[in-house]
Amino acid sequence: MFNPEDFLNQTGTESMDTKVTPPPVGEYRASADKVEIKTWQKRDDPSVHGLKLVIQWSIEEQAVLALLDREKVTVRQDIMLDVTEQNGLDYGKGKNVTLGRVREAVGLNTPGQPFAPSMIQGRQAKIKVSHRVDGEDVYGEVKAVAKLV
Repeated sequence: MFNPEDFLNQTGTESMDTKVTPPPVGEYRASADKVEIKTWQKRDDPSVHGLKLVIQWSIEEQAVLALLDREKVTVRQDIMLDVTEQNGLDYGKGKNVTLGRVREAVGLNTPGQPFAPSMIQGRQAKIKVSHRVDGEDVYGEVKAVAKLV
């Protein structure tokens, strides 16, 4: 049985990494591990805010897992959402185009077919990973999604 007090008092002598090495820039087969809706707010102007869809993609390429010496490599995709006054997805022309591309890539963009963002979870696609630099840190980000061929 797990004992939190024992865990808290465990000692070790190894150091830990302080940075995560992102996957190399490239295109990879991936599956959507986690899908969630989050609110966002502009740092310097709190009156500017909205919703975003966050998809955590898990890269399935064994070469990437071996290169990074990890069992699981994930990359995040943030999609800013256009919403209606009733807080629903806006299906109008030119609205939610990035979400539409993800839906197309995972086979959920058929007219008349029911759709909810949660349906993306577990689906596979080809993702294009790029890097974003923030100070001394480099993060992997999903810049595009396409159908697997």
